Amino acid sequence: MRTRSKKTKTVNNNNDLQKSEEKQKFDQLPLDLEIEMFRRLPLKSVARFLTLSKSCATTIRSPSFITSFPSQPCTLIASAATIRTCHNLPSSFKSKDQRLYFFSSSSSSSTVFSTRLTCPLSPYDNLIEYYYHYASGLISIGCNRKQIVTNPSTGRFITLPSVRRRRVVVKSFFGYDPVSDQYKVSCMTERRHGLRQDPSSEHQVFTLGEKKPWKMIDCTSIPDHRPWSNGVCIDGFVYYVAKTGQGMSQLSLMRYALRADNLNLFTSLPEELRTLKLSGDTLLNYEGNVAWPLQLHLIFNVWVMDQDGEKHEWLKKITFNIEPWKSSSRYLDVRGTTHTGEFILAPSHYPDDEFYVFHYNLGKNSFTKKKLQVRIYNVRIVSTSSIIGLYLSFSLL
Repeated sequence: MRTRSKKTKTVNNNNDLQKSEEKQKFDQLPLDLEIEMFRRLPLKSVARFLTLSKSCATTIRSPSFITSFPSQPCTLIASAATIRTCHNLPSSFKSKDQRLYFFSSSSSSSTVFSTRLTCPLSPYDNLIEYYYHYASGLISIGCNRKQIVTNPSTGRFITLPSVRRRRVVVKSFFGYDPVSDQYKVSCMTERRHGLRQDPSSEHQVFTLGEKKPWKMIDCTSIPDHRPWSNGVCIDGFVYYVAKTGQGMSQLSLMRYALRADNLNLFTSLPEELRTLKLSGDTLLNYEGNVAWPLQLHLIFNVWVMDQDGEKHEWLKKITFNIEPWKSSSRYLDVRGTTHTGEFILAPSHYPDDEFYVFHYNLGKNSFTKKKLQVRIYNVRIVSTSSIIGLYLSFSLL
């Protein structure tokens, strides 16, 4: 028995040594050759190389490799859905659960197919409010002190340590800084006195991969504010709209610099936006700029901010009418954009078994309806609370 154990140990050591030598040889290859080798592999094989070495992961994550990959880019949809099993039982006896489902399609397909990858959420509860954010291939899900980060390419997820402090978590945000190659989750907390709420006064940050607790960020230099919209990450900065001013009656754009852990009031919203009856709280990344789609009846006006200009002006750049599609769905919201600049619209709720989204092409001024194939064995999605966005899904982080 001892001899066999010794032989087994020797074989394992030899295998580990061989793998280590192979990894070192691969890391020594020129960058151009690495990229060319990865380009010849199928998508699933490329994903496996992310865990081989830091050098491989850096190459695969680089913009030069992503833009050179020959396969057709895919669109990713993440949908929080309530599911029921045991269909033969009365509704009151059916078990309820809530999961995050992922769907994908090529840009030329009229059908969006579901995958087997899901992420568990808390048991179904109408009072639970989740915050979803996407950054460079990963999705964060926040609910009060509980924060989850999931990879839709692999279906893996991690649960972060609970947010410290007894204050209520108002909203969470998620971002990726390409320079430091770091993902960060930030949470804003506030005190509550019965029905009265104080402005957000604590900003905590958690850095993925550092194995350190939540870190408090100094917010004493910024005015009181309360997060109002979702967050959008662009080039290492997370932007979100917040209520500011006396009585929290104004709206401003906040910016959080991930690398410097610095939060500031970036710019105020123009008077025209402040006086509009706002009907949307979704910020978008439109061609590298912060965009805000606002709906007035059946017309969407998309405001885009000039981030590089001195005055950070907001310009109403895009207007489109959804009246031709009102028969398909009465209520449509802009949920995201594609890598080609198309806007993605989806209903707030699905009243029947037909699940779909719309792509709006600005250049052609046309809509394309895409059906979601969401039938899964022994499980049927009966309602969808929200579609959180559509993005280029080749980011394999």
